[in-house]
Amino acid sequence: MELLVPALIGVTLIWLIGRGVPWNAKLVTLAVTLAVILLIVGLERGGYWPAALTR
Repeated sequence: MELLVPALIGVTLIWLIGRGVPWNAKLVTLAVTLAVILLIVGLERGGYWPAALTR
């Protein structure tokens, strides 16, 4: 669930913002967004995320 909600929000924002944008640009934006989300979640779970940024 921790991974699904941010991914769903990211995809929804890309869809809303990217109307009228070519499909290849949407796919690149989607891939970059999901990679950033996965990186952040991986850093948090691995214990490498700075303590100052944790709740």
